[in-house]
Amino acid sequence: MRKGLLAVAGIAMLTSVTFAGLASAADHRDSPLNVSNSTADINDVYAFRSPQNPNNLVVAISANPLIVPSDNASRGVFGDDVTFQIHVDVNGDLMDDATVDISKDGDSLVFEGLGAPIAAKITKPGEAPVISRAGPITAFAGLRDDPFFFDLAGFQAFLANPQVPAKGLRAPGGGDPVDAFAGTNILAIVVELPIVALTGENTSTTGAIKAWVSSERDGKRIDRMAIPAINTALIPSGMKDAFNAADPADDAADFRETGIGTIDFLRDVVDGLFGNEQDGGPLGDLTSEQVGGALIPDIVTIDFSAPVQFPNGRQLTDDVIDAALGVVLNRGGAAGIGDGVGGNDKAFSNQFPYLADPHTGGGSTGGGSGTPISPPSTGDGGLMSSGTSWMLSAAFLAFAVVLAGAAGVATVRSRGR
Repeated sequence: MRKGLLAVAGIAMLTSVTFAGLASAADHRDSPLNVSNSTADINDVYAFRSPQNPNNLVVAISANPLIVPSDNASRGVFGDDVTFQIHVDVNGDLMDDATVDISKDGDSLVFEGLGAPIAAKITKPGEAPVISRAGPITAFAGLRDDPFFFDLAGFQAFLANPQVPAKGLRAPGGGDPVDAFAGTNILAIVVELPIVALTGENTSTTGAIKAWVSSERDGKRIDRMAIPAINTALIPSGMKDAFNAADPADDAADFRETGIGTIDFLRDVVDGLFGNEQDGGPLGDLTSEQVGGALIPDIVTIDFSAPVQFPNGRQLTDDVIDAALGVVLNRGGAAGIGDGVGGNDKAFSNQFPYLADPHTGGGSTGGGSGTPISPPSTGDGGLMSSGTSWMLSAAFLAFAVVLAGAAGVATVRSRGR
């Protein structure tokens, strides 16, 4: 619905030296440290009510992106020296009231901070999911299909030659939209627990939390996120690692004005290209200042008195790209644009751990057949040729902004690290 707009923003970025160094994409490999520390790279965080018990919250963390089936055995493993953290704030001061540490110990991931430590045995590539339970808490760790979906090729084509799309973002004769992340796997950390254990309330339909996730290697912060793509889209290339090393409590003072300026820039570019006026996004007619205030600090709020779905949380099926573009660009309905990819390449399960089984055989990225699967070019982490770096840098900056907006306005990234 609005990814095309994003592409437009990318075009303008090509002329802006400010964003010249942004060659990373979305939250898959969003900073130099993430590129060189893939097992600590947080891609996405999902938070939704359990399909099996609506009194429970499910938090799913996606890490270590772009694993193709031929690399399942070599890359589908958790780092021995990597720790993830789920940070939960219940009183709104942007400081941890509860912290869950998740680290590897032998053949298990150990969760600490939920009462007695919980050891979740890691599911090895090719095994059926190993489910670990301790009292009311259920946990999983292992290889899964990447639940993120987006027509990256259509976005890139729209960026290179913006015109009225025929299918999704694709021009007439440009073919059908294709999910670029289809056929690739990630490492998943999934935990399900009672909502009242997080909020301290008497029922699961009252109370709210603010949350963010982070990762460390040997005690050094590598990544952090709550709202998708904030770092990729809004932070200059030379500051990306510093942003990941910072805490949300400092974001408003250090990064908010930069974010608002980028949102204004993207809106101006899109308005000029399409000619029609902003008509309000999925959350209403919001100014760039209002959106910037929702996105920065990079922390997500979940209100349990409302449906826990994007942007108040994030279900696996939520199309955050379209929603994000709508929020950031203040467009929807007749003024909105979507990428035409509305769902994942594999069906999700209604049984824990809910993410689809990992890909194990041949095929092609995007759900085709007959050619080997290869990961999409999402940034400069060894996947992008120098000849296209400038175009993709701009494209991904815009793409990040889109995600940042959608998730930013309330994407649940409650947990991860």
